[in-house]
Amino acid sequence: MTELWDEMKAYAKIHQVPILRDAELPLFRGLVTAARPSSVLEIGAAIAYSTLQIASCLAAESRITTIEIDAERIAAARDFIGRSPYGPMIRLLEGDGTALLDGLDETWDFVFLDGPKGQYSRQLAKIMPKLRPGAVVVADNISYHDMFYIEGTVPHKHRTAVGRLHEFLDMIYDDDRFESVFFENGDGMTVSRWKG
Repeated sequence: MTELWDEMKAYAKIHQVPILRDAELPLFRGLVTAARPSSVLEIGAAIAYSTLQIASCLAAESRITTIEIDAERIAAARDFIGRSPYGPMIRLLEGDGTALLDGLDETWDFVFLDGPKGQYSRQLAKIMPKLRPGAVVVADNISYHDMFYIEGTVPHKHRTAVGRLHEFLDMIYDDDRFESVFFENGDGMTVSRWKG
């Protein structure tokens, strides 16, 4: 897989596709390995770099459902998944992650949120009834390029997303529902264990 990882990183750099940073990978892979999930949901597949990182940490019978809205990225993701040994484990759906959640009736023990940051709170609200006890929810880019830390006025075009990230954090820091930890790795990552 090393050659495929390198090719994906090169593709991401050329096409300006955001993927997990090298600094985030040890933590991310460690979380997946420790959770030993059998059913994974990912929102924001991009070119499937994180999807394949997850798959490489799972047992062969585990399953991943991953969602991406961008057609060009979907095409690249299909190609990379097809050239990996993990294709049979992965179901790639095209469309809006928040909308598609309504049609999914699986339950999950690991969720990776890496799509539009302003949708995290809405997506989590739909996901919570479908989480298995002890499920892990990982959300990336919580710092939102450090805009989350701005004191005072957030630039107008980012105000809604930052406000919704605050809503998301209120949800995961609800001690009755989650145990959550924030990691500074990369652009900020939260890890939450569902208590339901």
